[in-house]
Amino acid sequence: MRHLCRLGILSVCLFAAAPATAQQVVNFAVPSPPRAAIVQKFFIPWAEKVTADSGGAIDVQAKTGRTLASPFNVYQRVKADVAQIGWGMQMFMRRFPRSTVTLLPFEASTAEEATIALWNLYESGITAMEYSEVKLLGLIVMPPTSLHMKNKPIKSLAALKGVKLAAATRTQADLVTRLGGAPISLPLPAMYQGLNRGMIDGVIMVWTAFMPFKLFEVTKHHYDVPLGSTSGMVFMTKKSYAGLPAAGRRAIDANSGINFSRKFGKFMDGLNRGSRKAIQGMPGHKFAEMPPAEVANWKIKMKGVVDRWKKDTVDGPEVLQAWRSELSKIRGKKKK
Repeated sequence: MRHLCRLGILSVCLFAAAPATAQQVVNFAVPSPPRAAIVQKFFIPWAEKVTADSGGAIDVQAKTGRTLASPFNVYQRVKADVAQIGWGMQMFMRRFPRSTVTLLPFEASTAEEATIALWNLYESGITAMEYSEVKLLGLIVMPPTSLHMKNKPIKSLAALKGVKLAAATRTQADLVTRLGGAPISLPLPAMYQGLNRGMIDGVIMVWTAFMPFKLFEVTKHHYDVPLGSTSGMVFMTKKSYAGLPAAGRRAIDANSGINFSRKFGKFMDGLNRGSRKAIQGMPGHKFAEMPPAEVANWKIKMKGVVDRWKKDTVDGPEVLQAWRSELSKIRGKKKK
């Protein structure tokens, strides 16, 4: 080397002496089933795109299943820097009460419109205080949940009396009670066994959960009554975001926010339609619509759910008013 330097080949000396810049690994905790469509067709491609857009500055690696976190502790695992990015459903995190406005029945009709509305509530400051600990990359409101029964057909409110239905949230439990049913507290991963063993008679669930959690094996009767939607988010801690190289931050910024959220919502609507269509083609499954008069009765019963949510939630009336206003604006734009 000294000989080469004496010969004046300075570039060789500099190249040999300069250490290569290490690519920063960014672990992305995705506690969803590894083969789920949301993982394979949305989260992994998103991680790959952020990596590519960073020009090699960061390598976003999606760690699926329970590799780094569970649906119940992903928030804590990201805060502890076990993972730098996390995906999780907010109902398991229990720290976003204003954002649970999405759980109210008969409000939103698609994931896309609801997702845009929820992001707008965040950007306008209505719910921003709930996200003070994190760098929010994206929000998602799942397509509306509907009613799915193991064996018993439901033709009226009267048929729900005493029926055991899984309830993953307090709002869902209140909803089931007001419909005349008996709410049973069960998280999504436990619902298959709950139905299989007769612990519950049915679930209030979105179609997108049927394939990854095999709920089509333990349900038979399906009713598309919009009984509210769950919400989720993709997030980092502010410290983890600040610790990224500049090119990494630019790549994250370019692939987050309202555009990412809208794309997420649109993807989930498509997945929802596809899941429903696939199950509709399976033998033994029966689909039915509630008569308009029955739907009107359900809405009357749901008023108590809405009133209780407004009472129990800080700024509840203002949040609900803003939520409905955003949904109305979005629908108005679509009509033009």
